[in-house]
Formats: sequence, C-alpha cells, structure tokens
Amino acid sequence: MPRSLGTYVPLTRPREEDIDEGYRERLEQRAREAAAAQQRAGRRIRWVSALCGALVVAGSLVIIAVTSESSPGRQAAVAPDPLAPATTPRTVVTTAPSPTPVPTVLRQISTSASPTTTAPKTTATSSTQAAPPPPAPVASCSVRYDITDSWPNGFTANVYVTNTGNQTLNPWTATWTFTAGQQVTHSWNGDFSQSGSRVTMKAVSYNLSMAPGTTIDIGFNGSFSRSNPAAVGFTLNGARCQTT
Repeated sequence: MPRSLGTYVPLTRPREEDIDEGYRERLEQRAREAAAAQQRAGRRIRWVSALCGALVVAGSLVIIAVTSESSPGRQAAVAPDPLAPATTPRTVVTTAPSPTPVPTVLRQISTSASPTTTAPKTTATSSTQAAPPPPAPVASCSVRYDITDSWPNGFTANVYVTNTGNQTLNPWTATWTFTAGQQVTHSWNGDFSQSGSRVTMKAVSYNLSMAPGTTIDIGFNGSFSRSNPAAVGFTLNGARCQTT
C-alpha cells in the first residue's frame, strides 16, 4: 500500500536576501527607480509631442507663405521692373487728375465773306433778280339787288353782279351784309356761306371766270323774322361795288 503523503513541505526555500532587513529598502528603491523612469518617459513623450506640433505649425506657415508668394496677384503686385537695375529704388508714380475741360464758344463764320473783311452793301438791283409777281387785278363792279318773291318769313332774291373793270376775274367772290338778321337757305350760280350777317358767294365750276362787262345772276332763297330790307355792303374780290 502506498505511503501516506503526510504534511506538504515546499521544495523551495526563501532566499536570505528576501527576508533580511534590507529587503524592504530595496523594494522601495526599486519602486522609486521605476517611478523616476516613468516620469522620464512621460517627459520624453511630451517633448516629442510638442516638437512634432511645432514642426507641423512651421510647415503649415511655410506652405501658406509659398502659396501666397506664388499666386498671380501677389506676383503682379511685387514683381520688380525687369528694365530697372537691381539697385534702383522703386518709385511710385501718381497720376494727376486730368483738368476739367473749359467749354469753348464757337462763333459761326459765314463762308460767303472773308473773316477779316465785310462785303460792301450794294443798293443796285441785279439784272438776274426775279421780277416781282404782277399785282392782282383790281375789281371794279356794279350790283343790282332784287327781291323777286316773298312769303311769310321767307323770300327769293337775285344779285346781279357786273364786272365793270378791264380785267378778267378768275375766280371771283362776291359778299354782302344783311341788316335785319336774314339767313340764306339755298343758292344757285354761287356757293354760299354765312357768318353772322355777312354772306359770301364763291364762283362754281361752270362760271369761274368773269370777263370785263360780264354780269352773273346769283340767286338764293332766304328767311327773315320781322322785316326784309335790301342787303348792303356789296364787294367783288374785296373791292366795293356800286349799287344800282
């Protein structure tokens, strides 16, 4: 039968250095060294991080500077004058504002005369000047006014106009004036119009011309209110006629 194992006895023995009096001091010293090593490692990490950050910032500034220096606007602004020597200082040229133009007055000079001489006035009539138009014929006439028919508030009358002059009238116009408010309502051998008491009779297409000694019978119908006296103030083409 197997033997009883009995009480467990460890095979290893503690070292004397682990149980002597300086063991605790050595553990504390090792702990202090480990802590110091951790602190040194932390400082190195922080220093490396700060250095990397500074490098990143510096690199960004360099990139920004290079980009701004290479931009077209920057190059146009600071590009040196290629024709000027390197030692010539740059000068800024200021353009003075252009003066306000002063308005000028131009005097028109006639081309028919010299600017320094004046053409003399002449009173003689040139032989090539057009002759003035002949004066309009002056009418000379006589008139006879007859009332040939009458009824209440109406009447028929004839005006006999004779050209007593020595010139033919073409066309002709006869006028007269009523004194009692009479009105012409219809006419023949003349085209009538009336303004107030003044009546105008113009030639029609078939009797435009009135030769010397010719008599034209102008007939018309008219109206009146109270009385119907004879008309007055006869003219032919503006000339006063003699009433017979």
